[in-house]
Amino acid sequence: MRNLILLIFFSLQFSGFSQIRQLTPGLQSVLNGDNEMKVRNFNQAVLEYSTAIATDPSFAEAYYKRSLALTKLARYTEALDDQNKANQLKPGIANLYDTRAQLKMLVEDFPGAVEDFTKAIETDPTQPELYNQLAHAHMATGDFGLAIEDYNKMILLDPNDTFAYVFRALAYINLKDLKASKKDLDKAFELNANNSVAFEVLGLQYIELLKYDDAVAAFDKAIKLNPQFAMAFFNRGVAKKLNGDISEALLDFNKAIDLDQNFSTAYFNRALAHKKLGNLEKSIKDYDKAIVLDKDYSDALFFRGLTKKLLGDYEGAIQDYNKSISLNPNDAEAFNNRANVRMLFGDYTSAIEDYSMAIKLKENYPIALYNRGIAKIMTNKQGYACDDFKSSSDGGYEPALKALKDFCFQR
Repeated sequence: MRNLILLIFFSLQFSGFSQIRQLTPGLQSVLNGDNEMKVRNFNQAVLEYSTAIATDPSFAEAYYKRSLALTKLARYTEALDDQNKANQLKPGIANLYDTRAQLKMLVEDFPGAVEDFTKAIETDPTQPELYNQLAHAHMATGDFGLAIEDYNKMILLDPNDTFAYVFRALAYINLKDLKASKKDLDKAFELNANNSVAFEVLGLQYIELLKYDDAVAAFDKAIKLNPQFAMAFFNRGVAKKLNGDISEALLDFNKAIDLDQNFSTAYFNRALAHKKLGNLEKSIKDYDKAIVLDKDYSDALFFRGLTKKLLGDYEGAIQDYNKSISLNPNDAEAFNNRANVRMLFGDYTSAIEDYSMAIKLKENYPIALYNRGIAKIMTNKQGYACDDFKSSSDGGYEPALKALKDFCFQR
């Protein structure tokens, strides 16, 4: 799911092969495709390159160039297939590893991107941008320490690259090293006092420090410098939500979505804001949109299930919890919440199984212990229920103490 890593920005900078083989069958179709690319007629370019491939299925350059056209059409999976075919036919080309890695970033194959950026660097270790891209890929996989090593190498090659310091600061924030993060941001502002992304990362640092007003002020500056900065609006909304200003947060989430219609995390957070304000139907619609954009968004499925339960759609809630658990089988709260819905159906045996799994996954889970105790009361297992009430009470859950008095006679 998206988090601070949403700040990772990478741009596709494709370059063609230096030479096209002379006297190759299909060459004229490739040249036609190149002309279509120049006038941004990408669909026709795809057709021309496809004609070249049909004429000569071993024409590596045609696959490569078709991948560029497909990328312009946001057909990333097909583009990646063509990159793979081109590499199979003509391996070891540095810019192919680079562009294929960028495609892998777009389809969220982050380990594959790491592998290809590493190969590109092995071919040409003098390009700072390759280390930057590799660092982004390591950030996306959560390998923040490796990302810092990449930024270190990038800075050695280009010590005045503002963004290297900005993104290294972001990596340090993820590692909770706020002192190192501040040092890098200070350097970034020294190099460029009006860098909108630096103010964005500064806002994230303030969120980590629980200084929400300062965070909002930093995001304000980022937005002033770049009024189209969807991420800054989103994170300002997060800071406002954490500060208890839900209505204002909602406005920022609206703006982030206006600027980026595919911003799944913004839909998710707007759904949370709608729920907080009691707008459950609007909340469901935003969860729906987030899940359409990211079918494996387990948090969105979890909270949509919770909201469906509040609306009385118990079957829908069960389905969402089922999918959430399949994506994240170690989520104790999902098992506890699914059990709560099963209790409403009178399926106490299945509920006990879910509560037991929640307790197994989360040691000393007093709410689940209490809930399992209630389910055991419903199945006439009062003695076992009292054991659960006692454990829950020991964990500080007050309703369990009352249950002990009501059902267990001070046991």
